[in-house]
Amino acid sequence: MTVIAVIFALVIGVAGGYAAFRFTQPDTSGVVNTPADDAQIIELEAKIAGQAGELDAMAEKLDALSITAQLAEEKTALAEKLAREVYTLAAENETLKAKLVAAEAQRDAVNQDASVAEDRDTAELARLREEVLPELTAERDQLQRKNLMMLADQTNLKARAKAAAEVHTADAKRIAELEARLAEVEAEPAASQEVLDALKLAERVGQAPEVVAENSDPATKPELTDNSAPDPRKRDMVARALRVAPGLETLSEAERQKLEDTLIAGECVTTALKSVFERVPILTLRNLIRDLNSDC
Repeated sequence: MTVIAVIFALVIGVAGGYAAFRFTQPDTSGVVNTPADDAQIIELEAKIAGQAGELDAMAEKLDALSITAQLAEEKTALAEKLAREVYTLAAENETLKAKLVAAEAQRDAVNQDASVAEDRDTAELARLREEVLPELTAERDQLQRKNLMMLADQTNLKARAKAAAEVHTADAKRIAELEARLAEVEAEPAASQEVLDALKLAERVGQAPEVVAENSDPATKPELTDNSAPDPRKRDMVARALRVAPGLETLSEAERQKLEDTLIAGECVTTALKSVFERVPILTLRNLIRDLNSDC
């Protein structure tokens, strides 16, 4: 920049000197120049021409220097820009290096944690296989055995319950039979009295039917016969009397039908019962005498 300023100063100085020389010279258009004047003018013109040449050379140098200075400025700006970019890249590089170091450290920590977790899982799996699994297997086998025992106990309890139910049914049946027998025994005095009354009535009318009591011997009773013709009975009346009469449950269908036909024919109740029973039941005799309004 200093060189350029000096060149501009020289150019201005030469131009000013030349202009001053021109303006300070008197008007010699009407005067004849002398040889000395001509020589001085020639010399001056030559000097001016030389200075003009120098001025042109300086102008060219000035242009070259201007281009060079501009290039230098551009180079400097570019260098500064490059320096800034290099600094920025260096800073980014340092940042990336720091991030890379942190990432590698994190990766190492993750790998270490993964290794520790894998070792822990391997140890836990080994513990499960060696300790927990055998315990669970033993507990499962024990539960299976208990289940089988419970099933066996359940089967046994069902069998015992069934047997108890059967015993209970048998007991209930036996109790019912005993209660019926007790009722019969309790009714025997009244039935015996009715039978005695019927026998007394039959004796008064000249009939003596053969009756075998449950506590008497048939051989001790004399057999009396009735030669009178029987009077037929109504079928529905006989059927109704047989339907409600006790002690006929042991008869077969044929025996029951025989008893019914005999009673319908008008046969004596005692004789009809003797045809189907080895020993005439007193309660049955009593009820049929009452329901059929029979004398014997």
